[in-house]
Order: sequence, then structure tokens, then C-alpha cells
Amino acid sequence: MTAAPDQLNTDVLQAKGRHLAQLQAGGMVTAMIALGDKLGLYRALAEAGPVTSDQLAAHTGLHERWLREWLQAQAAAGVIEYEGEGRFRLTPEAAVLLADDGDLRCVVPGFAAFPELVSRLERLPAAFASGLGIAWDERAPEAVVTMERRNAAWFRQVLVPVALPLLDGVVGRLEAGGLAADVGCGTGVALIAMAQAFPRAELHGYETSARALERAEENRARAGVGNVRFHHADRDTLPGDGRFDLITTFDCVHDMTQPAAVVRAIRAALRPDGTWFIADINGRPTFEENLTGNPLSAMAYSISVLGCLSAGLSEPDGAGLGTLGLPEPAMQALAAECGFSRFRRVDLPSPVNAFYAAQP
Repeated sequence: MTAAPDQLNTDVLQAKGRHLAQLQAGGMVTAMIALGDKLGLYRALAEAGPVTSDQLAAHTGLHERWLREWLQAQAAAGVIEYEGEGRFRLTPEAAVLLADDGDLRCVVPGFAAFPELVSRLERLPAAFASGLGIAWDERAPEAVVTMERRNAAWFRQVLVPVALPLLDGVVGRLEAGGLAADVGCGTGVALIAMAQAFPRAELHGYETSARALERAEENRARAGVGNVRFHHADRDTLPGDGRFDLITTFDCVHDMTQPAAVVRAIRAALRPDGTWFIADINGRPTFEENLTGNPLSAMAYSISVLGCLSAGLSEPDGAGLGTLGLPEPAMQALAAECGFSRFRRVDLPSPVNAFYAAQP
């Protein structure tokens, strides 16, 4: 039951209404950014400079009337600039953020994921009733592509030249022909970057999504690397004979239905002097700390309902950690529980992730 009108604080009511209207507007603008990315409109604007809707139509081959409405929506939201006389412009700074996936500062892959994420809403009432989430291969096929886009630039530009040298002895071992594995390898971009940099190394990817593995094979063939093999982790499990010099997990442990079992398998697969390199979401230890000190908490908890929590509950008795479920103390405790005696944070800048190195 709602409160009686005379019990309501009008100022609070109006402020909350404005806040909700802003959130609704943000969702609509996000949809338009995803559409612009899909149609290649930011790249077109970056190439064409200030344009009218007629000029953009000529440049792209798309219908002018639809473009005019989209341009007006983007200018009204402050995404692009309106210069008067029907001309619109994408600034160089906005082009960095929206037009080039290869730039580490580009944020458009996050917007591009929005339509597929929202498409899961129809299935979530059943999940709330049953407790059972949505596995990766039960999602739309484009889910693996949008996830690949979000991480590919980091894998290609930071992982090998910046991150791996921060891990004691790892680069030397890979150069000498060492063994490495990526658990939860997705579409294989990280492994392919390592395979290209370390042609003598032997690399293995383990993944439970058949769709991701299919794309990983396509990516491997396109890159022309022969020192990578991909494995469906449900059928071809991580060997427990302590053979690997390096095992990586990128943004996936918090998604796993049985993270402790996987981390124990990682420990068993590592050499006594091997390294587990971890990237996971940089959350705070408690909800209260996330609420007051984490500017990304609203987005993270929402994405969790749509994706990470859903993955973690996609099997009966799944752990359901959620997007912010493995802050540093929890990750360190998990590593210790599963047989790792050394654990440290690795100093790598990221707006989203924290990085750790664990050793037996």
C-alpha cells in the first residue's frame, strides 16, 4: 500500500521522480548508442566530419529520415555536437570513446552489449521463481561476441607487454617453451595474443560454452597460430598433474557455478613454482562499502542480475557469487582454501578490474 497523500514529502517525491526520469533517459540513450555502433555511425561521423543528415545518408547509404532522428537524439543527449544549420559533429574525444574498438579508452563495447543483456529480461521472472539462472549457451549467440569486444583491446595491447612481465619468471618460461592455460578462455583472444608473442610456448584454453569455443577456433585460424588448443571443460578437464607454468582466469571466477572446485583444479594443474594470474571485478568487501564508495556499484549489481549472478546460478546449487562477489579479501580466502600459500595484488590500472598473482 502506498502512503496517503498527506503523508508524502513533496520535495522528496519530486526529487526521486527526477532521478528515476534520468535513469529512464539513460536507458534510452544507451539503446541509441548501441544502435549507432551496430550501424557504424560513429566511425562514419569520425570519417566525415561535420555533416547534415543528408550528407551522412550519402556517406553511409542509410535512410536520411532515420539518421536525422538518431542524430537529434544523440545531440540532445550530449553524445555528439550540434553546430547549427542542420550539421552534427563527433568530437575527436568522443571518437576515441565510441569509434575505435582498438583504443583502450573506447567504451562503446559496453553499450553494444546492452540489447543482448536486456533481451534476457523475459526469462528472469522464471529464474527468480526457480532460483536457476541462464547458462552462456542459453543466451543469444551475440553474447560471446559482445564479451569478446569488451576485453580484446586489453588482451592485445596490455596482457603480453605490460601484465605478464609483472609476474615472477613467467615471461622467461613462456619464451623457453613453457606450458600455459586460460581457464574460462571465452573466444580465445588472450591465448592467441600469448601464442603470437611466445611461439615456442604451448597454450591451452578451457571453456564450457560451445559457442565461445567455436568462435575461438575461428579466431585461432584467422590468426594463424598453431600452438593453441581449445578444450570443452566439461569433457576435457584441466589435467591434475602439475604441468602448467601459468594459468590465467580473466573476469570469470565470479561467474562460475562451482568456483572452489575450479580453483582446486587450477592448483592441481600448476607446477609447484607456477603462477595463477587472476583478473576479477574490483569490488569492495561489503555491500555498504560498495553502496557508498564504489561509483560503479549500481551498474555492477544490475549487470549481475542480467549476467554474472545468472551464470553463477545456472546449475543447481551454483555458488551465485555475482559481479561483486569476489573482492580482494574473498579472492585471497578462496585461493588459500584451495591450496595457494602466496597471494599478492598486481599493480595494473583498470577502471573495473583488480589483478592478483597466486602461487602454491
